[in-house]
Amino acid sequence: MTDAPPLAVFPDCRGCGNFRSGPPRVCLSCVGERLTRPGSDACPVCAQRPGPNGLCPNELCRSPRRRISKIHALGYQSGSLRRAISAYKYRGTRGLSVVFGRLLLAWLEENMADDAPGLIVANPSFVGPRRQEFPHTEAVLAAAAGASQGRCWNFDTDEPAAILKTRPTLKSADAQAWSKRAIGYELRAALEVPEPGRTEGKFVLVYDDICTTGTQLNAVAECLLDQGRATRVEAVVLARAPWRGPAIAQVPITAVPSSLTTRQNRVVGQDTPARSR
Repeated sequence: MTDAPPLAVFPDCRGCGNFRSGPPRVCLSCVGERLTRPGSDACPVCAQRPGPNGLCPNELCRSPRRRISKIHALGYQSGSLRRAISAYKYRGTRGLSVVFGRLLLAWLEENMADDAPGLIVANPSFVGPRRQEFPHTEAVLAAAAGASQGRCWNFDTDEPAAILKTRPTLKSADAQAWSKRAIGYELRAALEVPEPGRTEGKFVLVYDDICTTGTQLNAVAECLLDQGRATRVEAVVLARAPWRGPAIAQVPITAVPSSLTTRQNRVVGQDTPARSR
């Protein structure tokens, strides 16, 4: 009789027998016990929790400039998930790319089996001095592609990537909503699709680690739709940041019309320490 693989508690997954070879759904089930996942009352556009009056506080959802169709989230940015993302991006725990990749793969199998994206891309990194230390979103996609067995999800692991960030942009960590909108404009100007034929006519899903306002993801969607001629763009993030700003002109959770926007003063390749985006 074969012994069951040893288990470990997320995010200390390296000691777990499922770390590299177990079914991804086991990882999502394990982590799910430690996540607060969006419920049925979450905003259907951005997965934000409703305010006290049952309305979504996120300006993106009511903006006529919204280009992204929907932002999915595995959980809210708190507890062990928040700490794990921070450790992965800023404290050298890069082995968590395998864990995050497996979580992404399990989420796809759970939620996208009947509506598979034509291409799954990363919110692109820009790596270099005073910029992103490593391509953290791309590393998660590569890990997910490596763990994908028996199901062909079309992860964008080619070089060059389907969408590129051509220069560093201003940092959005801890920025307020108006500043994130401003930085979104700058990000859009830094993005390009080198080979539109790879995205043309496709439903494209964008992976990122954290979403706060959705401004960056909206900029990526705009580029994929306009330059890449994609037909539809959605996003999935590991963590949805709970709303921290004032509840200004909130939009009903059931109302979903189709945002972006100027500046701050620090430069990185892909904005956001563990609290932003």
